[in-house]
Amino acid sequence: MTAVAASTSATGTTAQGSNGSAGLSGLNQADFIKLLTAQLRNQDPTAPTKPQDLANEFAELSTVSGINALNHEVSTIGAGAGAAEIGQAATLIGKTVAVTGSPLAVADQNGLVTGGFSLAGTASTGTVSIMDPQSGTVVKTIALSDLPAGMNSFSWAGATAGHAYTYAVTAHAGTSSVAATTYTNARVRSIDLTGGTPTLSLAGAAQPVDLSQIVSILGG
Repeated sequence: MTAVAASTSATGTTAQGSNGSAGLSGLNQADFIKLLTAQLRNQDPTAPTKPQDLANEFAELSTVSGINALNHEVSTIGAGAGAAEIGQAATLIGKTVAVTGSPLAVADQNGLVTGGFSLAGTASTGTVSIMDPQSGTVVKTIALSDLPAGMNSFSWAGATAGHAYTYAVTAHAGTSSVAATTYTNARVRSIDLTGGTPTLSLAGAAQPVDLSQIVSILGG
């Protein structure tokens, strides 16, 4: 095919790569149509455009069109995923969640403490010791029994509203200890969207948490 320089009459401006050659990354479907029109208009009558060359040009046009469509679909999927994540976060407002972090349980407005912990195996007995973090004094001991492996929960209705308590868990299967993992347990107050990805503001917590940090939803 006879090479034809892309003039401003055909494309307005021509994208230049770092090496001075015309770049294709900035071209869209309309640009390709303009280039083909200019190419046909300015072809050498003694050496007209070959059908195979035209087929190749249209194949390139189809490729660019497909890439643009794919980019649009990816953007749409990304926007949909973001909306779903925001919707999921919104449903957690007012609920108590267990998130990765130091053992902490915050009492709600009614003085109810709800907390969660996970066990490495089944346990016949378990004890939750709830402590005042300032004095270290144990303010409540809760005895549990027949605990399954995995996530478990506890509650105490005699706490001070809005007060944060630390807690410790011991569990046994007969005479053998069962490892327990503790979490930060608090009610979700609000969601924050300023960072692009929704984060949760928890009662009694200084820093927001990501949705990925949630281990369990304990109730509302």
